[in-house]
This record gives sequence, C-alpha cells and structure tokens, in this order.
Amino acid sequence: MKIICSHSELSPTLASLYRIVPSRTNMPVLNGCLLTAEDQNLVLQCSDLELSLQITIPVQVEEEGSAVVLAKHFSELVHRLPDEKINLSWSDQNNLIELKCGSLTSNIHTWNAEEFPLAEKKSLDYKINVQAKKWKRLINKIIIAAAQQDIRANYAGVYIRFDNDQIQMVATDAYRLALIKIQNDTDVSDCDIFIPARTLTEVNRLIADGDQLEISWDKGTIYFSANNFLLTSRLINLQFPNYEKIIPVEYEMKIEVPREIMLTTLERASIFIPENEHFAVSCLQVEGDRFIIKADAAEVGSLEEIIDLREPAAHDCKAFFNVKYLLDPLQVLEQDQVTLCFNGSSGPAVYTEKGEDEYYLHLVSPVCRIS
Repeated sequence: MKIICSHSELSPTLASLYRIVPSRTNMPVLNGCLLTAEDQNLVLQCSDLELSLQITIPVQVEEEGSAVVLAKHFSELVHRLPDEKINLSWSDQNNLIELKCGSLTSNIHTWNAEEFPLAEKKSLDYKINVQAKKWKRLINKIIIAAAQQDIRANYAGVYIRFDNDQIQMVATDAYRLALIKIQNDTDVSDCDIFIPARTLTEVNRLIADGDQLEISWDKGTIYFSANNFLLTSRLINLQFPNYEKIIPVEYEMKIEVPREIMLTTLERASIFIPENEHFAVSCLQVEGDRFIIKADAAEVGSLEEIIDLREPAAHDCKAFFNVKYLLDPLQVLEQDQVTLCFNGSSGPAVYTEKGEDEYYLHLVSPVCRIS
C-alpha cells in the first residue's frame, strides 16, 4: 500500500474514528484502525464489535493494499503534524506502516488486515431516508432523557415506533421522559427499534446539515450512511419500558412562561447545590399570576425569583425538581413561550410544544423532600 493524502482530510477523520476504539478489549486488533487503499480512496474503519464506523476520504493511491495500524498512536501523531501532504506506505515484509511528512519519518507497528473483524453484510428489512438536519434536531430533543449505558442498559437509548400514520420517538432514564410524535411519511409501519444513545450521538457528530441520511435495519443491526461514512450498530435487544402509562392524561393546571427568562432563572438556581448532593433542587411555586422559582443550599445561600404570568393559573401549586432536568429541555425547545403543566406537589412537571407536524413532550419527575 502506498498513498498520498492531505492532513486536513486525514486528521479529523482519525479523531472521529478513535472515539469508536474500545478502552478495554480482549482482541488487540480492535485497538487498531483498518486502512484500505483502493480506487483513489482511503477507507478507514474502527470497531468495538458493538459499533463500527467506516469513513472514506479521497487520496492519491500509488499502490493499493490494506493494513491495521495502532489507532491511538496513529491518530495522535497525525494530529500533531503540520498541514502538509502525508505519504503512507506499508509492506507485509516488516508489518510497519511508514509515514512521511515534510522532514519527519515515522514507523508504526501494524496487524494484517485479515485479522480485523468486518461487519457482516445482511439483507435488510427496512430502509428510510431523512434530511440530516431534521434528524439531528429530533434526536437532540430526545436523547437528553436517555440513561447512561453503564447504569441502566434497558433505558440507554431511543425507542422509535412506526405506526401507520405516525412515528413516536421516546427516551427515558426513569426520572424524566422525552417524547416526539411526527407524521409518518415513510414506507415503514408496524415496526419498532431501540437504538443505543451512544450510536445516535456518534451519528449526530458525523452528519452535516445538508446531508441526506439513509437508515436501514434488520432485527439486530442498524446502519447509518451519509456522504462519506457508514456507521453500523447493534440494536438494543431489551424491552423498552411501558412509557405511555406514566404520561398524565390530563393536567391540573398549565402556565405559559417566556423560555429565555425561565432558562436564565434556572441557570442561576443551579448554582445552589447542597454540600451532600450532586445537583441543585429548585422549588417551583405557582400563586395566582406569579411563578416563583426558589433554590437554597445551607452552605451557599438561597435564591428566589418571581416571573409574572400573563394569566392567573387555575390552581396554586408547589413542587420540587432537579434543576438540571428542568434546564435540559429548555435548551432544545424552539418556541419563545414555554407551556409547563403540573399535577400537584407529587406529580411531574411536563413541558409541551406543538408544531405544524410535530408534538414534543418532556416530563420531569419531582424530587421528594422531607420537611
């Protein structure tokens, strides 16, 4: 293998691929990045067996071939090179890849390409196409409610259900829940998939707003492709919680609050974290036409801010919530006025937002406080 490539193409590509490399593995070759030079392209691939990413960049191929190079050292070395042409060559005689850039020459150990586990190509049951900008926006509004994979595996993703005329996208970590309903304009119906949150985060990092994203899947595997990349991931093979039963059918009261004012108020409240806690707790209190936000920490102090409501609320209400969980949806809500619903002191706070063809709901469970 012998190629010439640009630093500006190779360096960011390796940075994206290195995020896929496992921190611990029983297969040393998974610490590597598979390089394949063919048809004036360099195809780079990393995998942890759960997730596999392949990115193609244009290069000048003088001799075709493939090898697996240590991803960490290769990525860090290329990152520190000047923005000049990079010459790469590999021979199976010494299993070293030689890198030349300006006056620098470096040799890095490799594995044979045959040792790298490639994802099996399967016949796929379903396929949809979506504008990347729209997909990124929808996922950003949902994924904030997903659990961390190492804490609760059956909550660590986004559940998508395709009905005849509607698509529902849901995520929850048992403390909050995000739901989007949109019109189903695909050919897929009577189907559901559970996608790991990590997979969706990587897809959102890779796609550009102008891309057309192709998503295809079968029973156990999902594929995302756009422009120059293909990301393959296992689907979560666990039952998603029955989320519909925790969404209130009706609410005791609703208020409308300017999004920016509520956002900045809660950001100030987030400073007041008690010494023995990991998060700030805010008291949301509605009294007539006043919306009061309070926070206190014995070691820090207290805060109270009053937001005037356009119309008096139907009932008074007082409840406590994790400030971060109240803030996260405010970062992704798109309308200037926030609709916030309550069901008493022990019920959840629910943000709702209605668009032309879209409905968004974000539910936050209250924090129990012992007087």
